[in-house]
Amino acid sequence: MKRIASIILLILGMYMIYLSIPSEGVIMRPPMVSGVAFILIGLVWLNPKTA
Repeated sequence: MKRIASIILLILGMYMIYLSIPSEGVIMRPPMVSGVAFILIGLVWLNPKTA
């Protein structure tokens, strides 16, 4: 179950970073910060040493 949650977090993190890519001059920093945090949490959960 934790593995599924970590994969969802990784996908959500990548999507949040995608949302923060500047388009039409608008830069959204909060989604990028959240996306990086989601990816880090997902990687920690996938690490077998922390399981």
